[in-house]
Amino acid sequence: MSNKPNPGSCNGFSDFDPERSFTCVNGKQVSRGELFSQAQQVSLSLPEGRYAVNLCRNRYLFTVCYLAVILRNQINLLPQNQSPGCIENLLENYSSSYAIGDEAGIGYPGFQFTIRDLARNATAQFRSIREDRIASISFTSGSTGKPKAIPKTVGEFLKSAQLATERLGIGSDLVLVSTVPPQHMYGLETSVFWPLVARTTIQSDRPFFPEDIRRTLSESDKPCLLISTPTHLKACVESNLCWTNLAGVLSSTASMPLRLAESIESRFRVPLLEIFGSTETLSFASRRLLASEKWRPYEGIRVSAGADFCTVEGGHLGHPLRLDECLEIDHNGCFTVAGRSSDLVKVGGKRASLAELNRLINEIEGVRDGLFYVTEHGRLGALVVSRRSKISILAELRRSIDEVFLPRPFRRISEIPRNETGKIVKSKLDRLIRELDIA
Repeated sequence: MSNKPNPGSCNGFSDFDPERSFTCVNGKQVSRGELFSQAQQVSLSLPEGRYAVNLCRNRYLFTVCYLAVILRNQINLLPQNQSPGCIENLLENYSSSYAIGDEAGIGYPGFQFTIRDLARNATAQFRSIREDRIASISFTSGSTGKPKAIPKTVGEFLKSAQLATERLGIGSDLVLVSTVPPQHMYGLETSVFWPLVARTTIQSDRPFFPEDIRRTLSESDKPCLLISTPTHLKACVESNLCWTNLAGVLSSTASMPLRLAESIESRFRVPLLEIFGSTETLSFASRRLLASEKWRPYEGIRVSAGADFCTVEGGHLGHPLRLDECLEIDHNGCFTVAGRSSDLVKVGGKRASLAELNRLINEIEGVRDGLFYVTEHGRLGALVVSRRSKISILAELRRSIDEVFLPRPFRRISEIPRNETGKIVKSKLDRLIRELDIA
């Protein structure tokens, strides 16, 4: 990867070479022309309705269905997880909706298909898609409360992808390998829209375990960009495997501890890049932590701080959006994150950020995972996954935080409830804390 703008970026779905490869399925290269042709074919088979809950796990089939739903003048619903309760809730709350999936027996009313169904793909001319059309509705993770529905248009995705890939120097010489589900906004941006705009090739499967990821990377015919999360990358580093054929590593969804960033660059021997954004904003800034802790907004993006909150505007955003984060902005428009407005806590007359406390506890050697939370009495508690003793972990914390913020209670547990991208599942965390309190 380079830091030079990518001249191959496009402003629309069909403004590129239809012969260029998009992915490889069962050992056969699939071109962009075939992708759109197959999407149009599938669109003719979709049920009537306004919304389709896209459950496809295979990244290529997800993309085919995503485009097919748009071509059918419908809207993709992207659940924050694939639990039966979450999917049933969407089908119930969105009238005239159905489920679409790529695995047999999805158990919901709708449509499903496999690679075999695409064997006799049509060759019809691709129909243009209006960029002001709503492409999909995503849902916030629910890590801070009830999930919120966020609609996004085709144009917003395309413009954001153009800005991001130009900033990061992502072009047609790369294969994108992602551990992030395409239903997640981070996965949707980077493994669906980035390949469409930057003409990269995408790996259609979603390798999960470190050895699967290593093998996928090593078997690629081009250098790869590994797209993942701090939680997943930490597991890869700790696997002690030999990593090859990498051009770079990209991370998002959570704060990256400095010690982990150093370990990633040392183990993978390539730069670690991060992008910053949210479901509401899409990504709008990037950084390389080992070069600078400051985030640099994409071209045309501006962040500003008011008396009570910060906003972002410009670029792919049609209007200014209020941010949940508290930013410290320098004279060049770059920024650091002081914490989320919702995670600032006050104990004993002193203030702290839960995000910063979580970063500090996760940087302690031997801690696999950890987090702080506010107890019902207004104090701070903490959960940690580690073989180290509580006494030794508390001793490390005392070196970096005020005594008033030391956690009481402080418990070692086997696993912290997180979703596929490493974010906390608040409902499960609350239930776990109640059970621990009772015990």
